[in-house]
Amino acid sequence: MEVVLGVDTLSYHCRLEDGDIALEEVFREVVDCGGSFVQLNAHHLRDRSPDQLDSLRALAAELSLGLTLSGDVVGRAAEGDSVESGVRRVLRWAELAERLGSPFVRVSSGFYRNELLGFPERIRAEQRYVTDVLAASASQAPGRVRVLLENHSDFTPEEYVEIIEGVGSDRVAVFLDVINPVSMLRDPLPVVRKLAPWAPAGHAKDYRLVSHYVEDRFHRRGFDVQYCYPGEGVADLEALVGALVATQQDGPYLLSIEGLDNHPGVADQRERLTASVAFLRKLLASATAGEAA
Repeated sequence: MEVVLGVDTLSYHCRLEDGDIALEEVFREVVDCGGSFVQLNAHHLRDRSPDQLDSLRALAAELSLGLTLSGDVVGRAAEGDSVESGVRRVLRWAELAERLGSPFVRVSSGFYRNELLGFPERIRAEQRYVTDVLAASASQAPGRVRVLLENHSDFTPEEYVEIIEGVGSDRVAVFLDVINPVSMLRDPLPVVRKLAPWAPAGHAKDYRLVSHYVEDRFHRRGFDVQYCYPGEGVADLEALVGALVATQQDGPYLLSIEGLDNHPGVADQRERLTASVAFLRKLLASATAGEAA
């Protein structure tokens, strides 16, 4: 499978929110970093008029950049969200994707599985809710925009397959983040192998473990999992990228770098993204050569 690399605007979130950088500048930096497309988060477009959205699309075309779109959560059954309200959210983002020329809109559920451990009936309720929202949205999405559900630290791979099969439409598929399984204390590789055939796009990031010691450092109280840019952490991205390349699927796979480790006033994206794109390209070249051998 051909994998195309891009950058998610979440890599610039803090600076975008502070007004330290504009999306137009992000587009140009992504080109300089070697990215082929920008995954726009709908939150970063909330103040843009229709004419300004059209200008962004024109600039992307001028720079030979593709555009894809991320929406947000479809809602949460436990909080009383209705299927109708979830469909309205999805269709609003799908219409935005259509305007930008994105082939899909990425969405997610509204819960984290670790919050509901011990309450399987609540997890099943969230699964039913997401399935119903996506099924109702599939036939109403404009043009050929697809709705992609991200593996967002919520459902198991088997439950994702149940959701996609339950919806039963080629307009709905998986958005595969290759690192998110670690937040459910799962090995990412089996998850990627299971879900890659259902996914035309996804995120790449990395993670590191940060220990927290007692004062004399005799033992540690625990540790945190901290996200970082691809190539900066301990994830076996070589195996994960290899699993993507080995997947038999029509069309390119759009893999965007999700640089969640960004900070206000810290303009380190160009350097880190350039290194990450080069790192991932090397892994892709090696995996592709291995497939051809």
